[in-house]
Amino acid sequence: MSKRRRQGEEGQANCHDRSGNKHEKSLYLVLDDWHRGFTIRKLDADSPDVSNPPVVRLVSPARDLPMDFAALGGNIIATSNQYTATVVFDTETDALAMGNPLPDSLLDAANYFFTAGDVLFAFAYYFMRRPHSFQVLTATKDDMNTLCPSTDWSWKSMPAPFAKDEKIESYALHPDGHTMFVSSYINEINRGTFSFDTKTSEWRRHGEWMFPFVLEGFFDADLDAWVGLHPDGYICSCQVPSLSNSSSTLQQPNWKMAKEHRMWNPYHQLARGRGPTLTYMGNSRFFLVDCVAADGLEFQDAFGDSRGCVLNMTTFRLRYDSEGNLRIKDRDTTSCRVSKQLSTFSPVAFWM
Repeated sequence: MSKRRRQGEEGQANCHDRSGNKHEKSLYLVLDDWHRGFTIRKLDADSPDVSNPPVVRLVSPARDLPMDFAALGGNIIATSNQYTATVVFDTETDALAMGNPLPDSLLDAANYFFTAGDVLFAFAYYFMRRPHSFQVLTATKDDMNTLCPSTDWSWKSMPAPFAKDEKIESYALHPDGHTMFVSSYINEINRGTFSFDTKTSEWRRHGEWMFPFVLEGFFDADLDAWVGLHPDGYICSCQVPSLSNSSSTLQQPNWKMAKEHRMWNPYHQLARGRGPTLTYMGNSRFFLVDCVAADGLEFQDAFGDSRGCVLNMTTFRLRYDSEGNLRIKDRDTTSCRVSKQLSTFSPVAFWM
């Protein structure tokens, strides 16, 4: 395993406060369990419990519509694709602040947010009305102690190689820390994977292959591979292509699936938009959250304030066995009944 790759993961696994000192990370889980909007809960990863009061409640600016949540540093950014206003929750101080307004290109679109270091990327998909928009949110000064989200962060538009009918399916950060891989899909013939170098702002096409996982994949240094959610309900790993060898990126990298455990049922999910979500906590440890209807309830009856949703929170580790098969270890699931308001919102967790 390369030293560079190990260092890249340590940058994700450790956390420093604004004075430069290390502090313990926690899980922050966002739920749509409140009839007026969303809650953010701070959880112990070893024994997740959502019965305690949330650290913050956010009133939704658009009833019956989901919000998007993204991480940047120790902040959780809440956005709506119906309004430009954004809200930032600082997990270090438990403070709320107004964020930099969304650019108009992120309105009335399906937005996908992705963090690479101190930069937040956003892809906007317009359901084939027009080509994708690609936006980048960065800080305008280096002193993190005095950053004001509303004035010291700014959005910048970047070019993107995707056609208007091309949908982004998955994405992952290369262990070099500055190269983002993105798989997009039109049909079985027109599909492929691209990379974007955040240092040079250049796109590169790597062939007609796709990632085996959906949405975000996470680099695990112990496996030397990306890890993500296979659409059939399993965990999968995917080798990372070498950026220095152009021929190695033209074919789909080798990938494996942990077949002994189906981690969720894709046909029973209450979150029909993006389904289950995965969070990486470092040291080959992951947190999976998904929602299903409580026993005896039909899909349409599970929503509202009736606690008709069963929230499954699963922590696990991954290893390769002696034969090179991907195995799930130390799996532990906590399930509880909660209220759920929207079929279009997937609970999402952040490790910060």
